[in-house]
Amino acid sequence: VGMKKLGTTSVEEEICPVVASIACGGISKQNNEPTKNDNRGATVFGMVKFHASGREDMDVRMILPEEAFDNEKSMVEATKSDGTHNKIGSGRPFVLEIIDALRVPNICDLEKTIYTINRVNHNSSIVTLGTTESNGEWVKEPNRNHVQYGHNPEGVGISGLNFCVSSSFKNLQSETEDKVKFYGCLCWSEKSIPDQEFLETLLLKGSQSKDELENGISNNGSIYPLEIKQATPFRVLHRRSAAVRIRHVLSLRPYRIDEHWFRLSLSTTAGTYVKEFCHGDCGRSFPSISSLLGCKTDIVELDCEGIAAS
Repeated sequence: VGMKKLGTTSVEEEICPVVASIACGGISKQNNEPTKNDNRGATVFGMVKFHASGREDMDVRMILPEEAFDNEKSMVEATKSDGTHNKIGSGRPFVLEIIDALRVPNICDLEKTIYTINRVNHNSSIVTLGTTESNGEWVKEPNRNHVQYGHNPEGVGISGLNFCVSSSFKNLQSETEDKVKFYGCLCWSEKSIPDQEFLETLLLKGSQSKDELENGISNNGSIYPLEIKQATPFRVLHRRSAAVRIRHVLSLRPYRIDEHWFRLSLSTTAGTYVKEFCHGDCGRSFPSISSLLGCKTDIVELDCEGIAAS
């Protein structure tokens, strides 16, 4: 009651109906149980359930940078001799749980589904390089290349579909705390940034003392991995309990654009509030980019650039 759809579509809406119709030939309604009270509707059993590895805010894009291109094409080759995988930033894993399918899909059905979701024909390559154009709304900067799956106008693409066992859903959720997430963000600084060296000195080495940063200076004079304490952000206090959570920013690379604008490429442990790490959330997230720069800082764009699990 009172729910309002804010977006035009979703990842689930772009994937599930196509899988149901093309791969499974439809979903049976024979086992659905109608209720006597029409206002309550029917009990639905036949469906396609979408389970994703985590989630992002609605204004966060999932964009894999160009350097992930070779990694994406060689994910199979990234398997170690002991059967584990290297931490390579990839897209967001998901599992589809299909109940009461009219038929069991075969490999050809799955391939046809992949091409349909990605809006490409069977003779085209699924993985290509796309361009993230800078519209200059905030600041003028060069266009950036990214890995792209197909040409779906809604921006949803998948690398592939494979059969999996029921335990895959459990594994998808159990890896949550062990995930490393990669982000790219566009930030604004109230203080003038004279050059790249100035930005790197403050953000990579830290201008505060070891006691203020609590975990001190690590290897090569860098403060990363950096432990941060994040109180529940103001923007989610209405749905999450008030608590202080320990998170880690594993790596960070700053890129100066002009006197007040810069980009960050960073990797964090799962559950880190990246927006609050940037602007500080009125001191509720510390250390933050704002505290390291010693001035008011804001984030205007946030992209998830990959997810890796050990």
